[in-house]
Amino acid sequence: MKQILVIGAGRSATDLIDYLLENAEANQWLVTVGDMDLALATQKIKGHPSAKAIVLDGADIPQLTALIPAFDLVVSLLPPPMHPPIAEICIACGKHLVTASYISPAMANMDTAAKAKGLIFLNELGADPGIDHMSVMKGIDTIRKEGGTITELRAYCGSLIAPQSNDNPWGYKFTWSPMNVILAGKGAANYLKNGKRAFIPYNRLFASTESIEIEGLGKFDAYANRDSWSYINMYGIPEVKTLIRGTLRMEGYCEGWNALIRIGLTADDYKISGSEKMTHREWVSSYLPSNHGESAEQALAAFLGTAVNSPLMTRLESTGMLEDTPIMISNATPAEILYELLMKKWVFLSNDKDMLVMTDIIRYEKEGKTYEKTSNMSVIGKDYSHTAISRTVGLPAAMGVKLILQGKINRSGVIAPTTPDIYNPILTELKEHGIFFSEKTITLT
Repeated sequence: MKQILVIGAGRSATDLIDYLLENAEANQWLVTVGDMDLALATQKIKGHPSAKAIVLDGADIPQLTALIPAFDLVVSLLPPPMHPPIAEICIACGKHLVTASYISPAMANMDTAAKAKGLIFLNELGADPGIDHMSVMKGIDTIRKEGGTITELRAYCGSLIAPQSNDNPWGYKFTWSPMNVILAGKGAANYLKNGKRAFIPYNRLFASTESIEIEGLGKFDAYANRDSWSYINMYGIPEVKTLIRGTLRMEGYCEGWNALIRIGLTADDYKISGSEKMTHREWVSSYLPSNHGESAEQALAAFLGTAVNSPLMTRLESTGMLEDTPIMISNATPAEILYELLMKKWVFLSNDKDMLVMTDIIRYEKEGKTYEKTSNMSVIGKDYSHTAISRTVGLPAAMGVKLILQGKINRSGVIAPTTPDIYNPILTELKEHGIFFSEKTITLT
């Protein structure tokens, strides 16, 4: 019997746990789900005979050190900074590791040690990062086999609200870590454009967007992710002239978020003394130039250079930022106050469905002609528990677990799903679950 330890039973764990349990008997797996909330972990295993739930604190190193040696493979669904200590324990006791998070410098530094023990630390195995890598690398490898040269790669992904649940002017609700959304883009975007390195600082990030039209879905705002430059090496395309990875939002979202940045409401580097004594309207008004008797609405619209009845003002007012309601957090940062507001307004309700949208566009040259290959994917959640995020994060990670335990990955070290031995079987199986890309290639010149 192979023993699997899943650390974390949150929203993105649902479909991963379901998949492991559905395949447990055929593969002789025993699955242990550990979470600080025992009731949640117990709920996720649904009384399955090949599973058990335990209380587990992912930050308790002594507990993890005592526990992990009993398992063959560990799946960490904790926040990214918590992965490296778990990886160190896995190296010490010779256990494989799977995460859905980006490979951090600390994780990358364990590559030699993992290889020395023949261990597979398979990371970036979710949606973004994860499925995006697999689609891009399949496209790159196919084009190269046919004799093409990659000149441009643009890849975008968005965790959004499904059209039938889209009932606010931002077209957004929290379907994953809310504070990560509040602090999105804090670092400069770094990418390659027309053969030159390009940067967009945070204060201009949401004003430097482009409109992306996806067939059958319409237009979206797209803003650049933090670091696209490193993917030149990761994808093995030194010849590429333009490479950018970005995030998708509904049209108008980025204009609204740019306004929040301009006002100063996303700052997280200072605290407002006595914030609990202010209303939200007073708080926002304190950031605006003297209004000379104007209302807060008029002052805000004037500051932003828009009309009081504009769609931008409608979005901003929908957050409650101009309401005479008390701030409930003492000595809070602006980002914390904004978080408090949006947590009330952007609630993902029990009857809501989320949507994940992904597209990658590859331009390449072959035999004197230029082509564009587009791969589009959209996934709508099944219900409140089996969300699009849970499915697209959990299923690839679970399939990676299966590949490792079945001995189908013949490499070791710290790796991502960028090679055919990983991306081909996972993309094939994802299609069986209704998660697939629609592909189209056109001739440009």
